[in-house]
Amino acid sequence: MKRKTNRILSLLLALVMCVGILCACGGNPPSKDDTPTPPAKTDEPDTAPDTQQPTGPDISEEVTLTMYLIGDRPVDNDEVFGKINERLKSEINATIDVKFMSWSEYESKYPLIFASGEDWDIIYTADWCFYNAQATKQGYWEITQEALETYAPMTAQTMYPEAWEQAKVGGKVYMLPMNYKEITAYVYMVRGDLMDKYGITSVSSLDEAEAYMDAIVKNETGMIPLDVGSDYDKLFIFDRMWKQACGKDGVNLTDVGPWQVMASVKTDDAAAEVKGHYDQAPFLDVITRLKDWKDRGFWSKNAVVNTQNNTESFQAGRSALALMNANTAKSVYAAVTADHPEWDVRVFDAQEDVPPVLNSYLANGMSIFSKSKHPERALMALDYLRNDKEVNSLFCYGIEGKHWEASGSNALVSLPGSANYAYDSNCNWGVRNDSNWRVIEGGIPNLPELTAGWQESAKSSLYQTFVFDDAEVKNEIAAMGEIFNTDYKLLGLGFTDDPAGDIAKLRDKMEAAGAAKVYAAIQEQAKAFLETN
Repeated sequence: MKRKTNRILSLLLALVMCVGILCACGGNPPSKDDTPTPPAKTDEPDTAPDTQQPTGPDISEEVTLTMYLIGDRPVDNDEVFGKINERLKSEINATIDVKFMSWSEYESKYPLIFASGEDWDIIYTADWCFYNAQATKQGYWEITQEALETYAPMTAQTMYPEAWEQAKVGGKVYMLPMNYKEITAYVYMVRGDLMDKYGITSVSSLDEAEAYMDAIVKNETGMIPLDVGSDYDKLFIFDRMWKQACGKDGVNLTDVGPWQVMASVKTDDAAAEVKGHYDQAPFLDVITRLKDWKDRGFWSKNAVVNTQNNTESFQAGRSALALMNANTAKSVYAAVTADHPEWDVRVFDAQEDVPPVLNSYLANGMSIFSKSKHPERALMALDYLRNDKEVNSLFCYGIEGKHWEASGSNALVSLPGSANYAYDSNCNWGVRNDSNWRVIEGGIPNLPELTAGWQESAKSSLYQTFVFDDAEVKNEIAAMGEIFNTDYKLLGLGFTDDPAGDIAKLRDKMEAAGAAKVYAAIQEQAKAFLETN
């Protein structure tokens, strides 16, 4: 009888369990009021073994990361990074030691540090600053999607998808591109007091700039009209003249491939025939005009060896005109007007009839050295430099209350201390982030008007996302780069007594260095790019 009773009880218990399971599977989810109440705590000890593993990256080891930037070290750089490092130490147990390559040395030094045997971790890079060259040489650490999500979760959530795609070289990513939509436009900055003195009403074209500089060289003894010459700005004027000449109807040229190989192609050429600049019709006219400007004393006879850039000379009062991109102009204008209100500094559009460039995200970025001993921690540090509002603001603008003060949610006012850490000038461009960006309040008066015009006319370059694989022509490109840094830059400053003859010599040197092989490789890849884009 007892066995029969137990069997009945077992059947009833099984029936109840089945009904419970069916209700759970077929019923509606519990309402807010029906949410099950967790079981009450008991005094009984938890005897289950503790198998839970630590979550998140291991940051138990304190590390110092070395980061290379381009430009001159700001006076207050160490103070600013002292504050950045306080936060990084508390968040990821790491600090950053910053080293700089000056504008006069970065072209030669940048490739060398990869082979130097030095222990370093992070470096600024860009489509114009060796990104493709070092990516194809395995100079950078590959950033996978998994690594991004694990060590840079803020970046994984905020990076523009198209930026990630643009950064791919051979299907792999080696850079965190800036998270910033940027237009590159150039401006002339001039002395309004001198304009009024000599009856100059505008400096918005090459012809008007020529008239202004002519008045300066004839009347202002000891003042250089435009003091160019450092590696930073040796080709600024050439670039303005070249872009204007290439944009004319019937010419329609655009640059293609690595900048040091001086290659160009017609924008409407489906065959993408690549030539050296020296074989394009406008080149002789441009070099001839540059020679005329040099001969008339528009820049120094020592421009070739000048290590100071033209904005620094303008700020020091040694020159009457400066040429720079609009982003640089914001900080320069703020500093100069604070120091010399009597100059009545004015800013004019230097684009003339050339649409400004709607940059790719690769115009600025940050990469990690392939031989870094702490690549994961470097990625974590970049995540904070890009996305953490406090850290990003320190890097981009300096110390709040000393270098700048906030004005609303997206503007700032530069303070006198900004002379030692200027707005957006510390090679922070690789971590620019739209979500944190502040503009200077009370800056260039006509900048909103200029910006509106640039936004309306800006265009992406035809080959903006074209990435040239130079694996088969590395030696030839290196040889052409040497010629670029000597003969080409001399011509770009007008240092020639025979433009046509020296262009012919340039052509001979480039051909001897292997230009034909390089241009053929660019053409083959550019044509394939056009067919798939």
